[in-house]
Amino acid sequence: MACTSAPGVSGAGSSKLLVNRRRQNGNPVIKYIRNVPYEYVPDIRADFEAGSSCGIFYLTLKWHKLHPGYLETRFTESGNYPLNILLVVVNVEEPRFLLKDLNLFCYRTRWTFVLSYTVEEAAEYIENIKLAENKSAVTALQDSHKRQMQKEAGASKTAGDSRKEQLHSALGFLSSIRSVNSSDAQRLIGTFGSIQNIAKASADDLAMCPGLGPVKAQNIYNFFRTPFLNMSDVPENANVYCPGTASKKAGKASACAGCPNQNACASGATDPRVDPDIPLIVDRLRQVKHKILVLSGKGGVGKSTVTSTLARAFATNSQRQIAVLDIDICGPSQPRMFGVEGESVHNSADGWSPIYVADNLCLMSIGFLFDNRNDAVVWRGPRKNAMITQFLRDVDWGSLDFLLIDTPPGTSDEHISVVQMLLQTGPIDGALIVTTPQEVSLLDVRKEVNFCHKTKVPVIGVVENMSQYVCPCCNHASELFPSTTGGAKAMCQEMGLKLLAQLPMDPRIAKSLDSGEDFFDTNAESTLAKAYVELAANISDTLDK
Repeated sequence: MACTSAPGVSGAGSSKLLVNRRRQNGNPVIKYIRNVPYEYVPDIRADFEAGSSCGIFYLTLKWHKLHPGYLETRFTESGNYPLNILLVVVNVEEPRFLLKDLNLFCYRTRWTFVLSYTVEEAAEYIENIKLAENKSAVTALQDSHKRQMQKEAGASKTAGDSRKEQLHSALGFLSSIRSVNSSDAQRLIGTFGSIQNIAKASADDLAMCPGLGPVKAQNIYNFFRTPFLNMSDVPENANVYCPGTASKKAGKASACAGCPNQNACASGATDPRVDPDIPLIVDRLRQVKHKILVLSGKGGVGKSTVTSTLARAFATNSQRQIAVLDIDICGPSQPRMFGVEGESVHNSADGWSPIYVADNLCLMSIGFLFDNRNDAVVWRGPRKNAMITQFLRDVDWGSLDFLLIDTPPGTSDEHISVVQMLLQTGPIDGALIVTTPQEVSLLDVRKEVNFCHKTKVPVIGVVENMSQYVCPCCNHASELFPSTTGGAKAMCQEMGLKLLAQLPMDPRIAKSLDSGEDFFDTNAESTLAKAYVELAANISDTLDK
């Protein structure tokens, strides 16, 4: 069909559906558009333009799976349509994770998400949107949505109810940002008026919001400027049908002819080798608010004890959801400490279900995967790495306030694997380093701190375990491990770290952990229990600043 519009003109006011010749020539959906006239134009922002107010962007899930950064590029070039519609054709198996990402993208960009399962259905949507142009595409779709809401509710809603619903949705969305709570979200809406204005604000403007502070402001600023999948393998100036830099045909396909990147792609210099598990891990951990690594320089300092007891301290607040991931593959002790040693993992359509110790506390450990608890794990690095990847990719954590990751002592393959995986899926809140007062333990802590600096993992602080022994009869405090160099306190001052807690030794905790009981149920008033509650509060305050 001939083009009747001048080159570069969007055809505003045209009675015909405008089709982007450069991007959509040869698209099979076009042959099913039979009820509205259309014409090709050389250059419009959208793939299909149903009028000056409505741009339709066409995407198949197969294309999105191969080129996850493509849509973000289109968004930056989308122009100023009052209504942007993302029309998606589902043509892959297991589309759930891809659709979740696209849904988040549309929520963030305020695009309308339309789903179809055949090209014929997609063509029908395009026709209906164009036919609605006479009434204005925006008004028609809003009216249709309003009628559907009225039908489902059984009665029409007042304008005030609608505004409350929009406000509730906006507050929920803002509260999902790391370190942003509901009070912060209310202040942001009160200051800026809308999510759109918040997204456009600079970090300095956000920091001026009352009670927010520079750290939270930077988190919000970064959130709105991070692509929903930062893993595009299509160069910005690539040809239309670029196969992607990770493809075997990169630089060699017919579509690469004339592309300025052809030589670099053919040589392999641009191959990013994106791990296909990363998008799945991103989806699994999307609702985890805080991710904390628990590290120790050497074994025997009580790292697993601190992890399990700290998790129970967090869980004393029934409003919080807490989880522990035990990746100490050669010595998983968390199942015994939580009293769930005989449990086995349930595998469902949603993935592995963690074992719930309490209503708001769950655990996942390799210890659940063995028939015999005395089986030795004789695995090399790659096998361990694959197990950690499977934990992060397949466990259905749901919505969590804190995920504590119990790691092996030292710096091994497990540490490198989990840090690399987590850093590719988003920020890590930091590491908690456990030590005892004696210098032989502190020497290895310094190595652990250097590991965190090299891998760009923030150090939340240091916990000095078994700092002293408090007699349960007379409350007299005695040093079990004399600190010849000043202990963790002196080391923290030297290295500029925060000493979060000095936990006393209490024999009753060993008994509780051996029997899998909750230490706080029977010893809530003990010095150690109060120290753990204070430690949990210190960590929360540190992360919320």
